[in-house]
Amino acid sequence: MPETIMKDKINYDFIDSLRFIAIITIVIEHSYFWPSYQYFKNIDEQIIQTITMELFKFGTITFYILAGFLIGDKIHTTTSLQYLKRRFDGTFKPWLFWIIVFLILIYANALIIFIKGGDAPAFENPLMYFWEKIKYIIVDTSFWFILNFLGSISILLLFRRYLYSKWVGLLLGTCSIFYSVDIYYHWIPSGHTTAILGFVFYLWIGVILHKYFSQFNEWIKLIKLWHLILLSAITFSLSCFESLYIMNNHIHADPYNTLKITNIIYSLAVFLLLYKIGNPRWIKNLNPRSSTYGIHLVHYIIIVQILPTIFNPLGITPAGKSSIELVIIQYIRFFIAYFASYFLVYLINKSNRIKWIVGQ
Repeated sequence: MPETIMKDKINYDFIDSLRFIAIITIVIEHSYFWPSYQYFKNIDEQIIQTITMELFKFGTITFYILAGFLIGDKIHTTTSLQYLKRRFDGTFKPWLFWIIVFLILIYANALIIFIKGGDAPAFENPLMYFWEKIKYIIVDTSFWFILNFLGSISILLLFRRYLYSKWVGLLLGTCSIFYSVDIYYHWIPSGHTTAILGFVFYLWIGVILHKYFSQFNEWIKLIKLWHLILLSAITFSLSCFESLYIMNNHIHADPYNTLKITNIIYSLAVFLLLYKIGNPRWIKNLNPRSSTYGIHLVHYIIIVQILPTIFNPLGITPAGKSSIELVIIQYIRFFIAYFASYFLVYLINKSNRIKWIVGQ
């Protein structure tokens, strides 16, 4: 690829705006109240559930593209080790802090159950219990993202010398498509939370986007907004169809896997659409740069540790609920979780001594 030097200063407001939207989609997704049988059997219920889940399934890939863009910005002004150290200080340390908070709350809940005379696996087999909870947090909750993210950055930086090569992009893109196929065949663990090589390609796309940002801007100006809306609608429909197919024909596969090929295409289409729409002023006023990562860290803890103390005493459980009822509950849970997370992060950012725990 020919070298392109960008002389104009880049306006980074679009990164903050897209991050803000992406974290909202992730909190909405995690707020879903899964029934015990997980997937409905009735096709009408399946369609409602699938639309709800797939509509906001573009956030993770969006985050990786934006992170890759920032790598492209820093790659010529810092060494790989310096960049990783900065990422470690800004992401890993806060991540580790909130994992400890998560564990403390889990053990506090186990202690309360024990005092009330319930089962006490935390105290009967403490090592096994600790290992299971650590694995649960790192693999099955939103905390999977940071290890995968830092691992993906490290892999990309290994190719630093050849970063702009189309062959590197082809190799990384092939890895991502492999996971798309593996959803059906399970050659290796296919969950997106364990797909170490599944997301590096989207970091690379972000790097390339930064390199050719001027050309990208000229190209996106030529695309009509309604074309991108139509493209997003078509790819969203395809992603829903693939989810329904998986749900009804591959019972051991995850129909809502982020790395489904149709969801990848949908996510890229929505990225273009959101970039085309621009940067609403009201988002900038919310200062998303200082809150987005903090919300990512704390929202899941609020959803699984705090919300049950609100909903369980009211007898609100997934059992017996229709898909419509679950969607209504999902948005109630989202509003509580999001605004509680935002307010908590806002308060933490007020203190220079502790605001490191929410990163940036």
